Amino acid sequence: MALAANSGSGPTEFYEEIEPFCRWQRFEEIDILEVHLPQGSKKQHLKIQVNSLGILTITGECPVDQTKAVRFRKELKVAKNCKRNEIRAKFSRGILHVTMPKSNPQAHTESLKARISQTLSLKPNGSSKPAEETSTSRGSSQFYSRFSTLRQRLWNKTAVEGVAAAVVAAVAIFGVVKAYEYFTASPL
Repeated sequence: MALAANSGSGPTEFYEEIEPFCRWQRFEEIDILEVHLPQGSKKQHLKIQVNSLGILTITGECPVDQTKAVRFRKELKVAKNCKRNEIRAKFSRGILHVTMPKSNPQAHTESLKARISQTLSLKPNGSSKPAEETSTSRGSSQFYSRFSTLRQRLWNKTAVEGVAAAVVAAVAIFGVVKAYEYFTASPL
């Protein structure tokens, strides 16, 4: 929150910069962004743009009284499978609803599943034989099986959840490797 003065040609106007609360509703064929705007906001106070890089920018200014206004700016990356030319916005009861239709979600999902299954059927060294068929010990086949299951779960998460899960998985694998090295190095 910042207070600033606008020294334009008229009287000095103070404004407060805020970050509006946003909520996503994600569906297979459409994403809806709800932006909760300050009380007193009107349609003519809003400006919505999507640039060539796929950044959705929502800006606005709402007068509070004759000397004070509230300003906000929200920038979001639009999904790659979003139909940018069909993005629509509706303002009702202080909430801006931005609808973003997706391009053929079924085809996108099927291509993603095909890439995942192709990746999971490859051994880490790149051979086309499944890991279970080429592994020489039972322990390594269980490792590849569990690792593949973990990889499948990671693909179904959002980007932030996926990164967090990948970090946890990497730390877990590192711990298993260190434990293995410790137990194989200790004389029994």
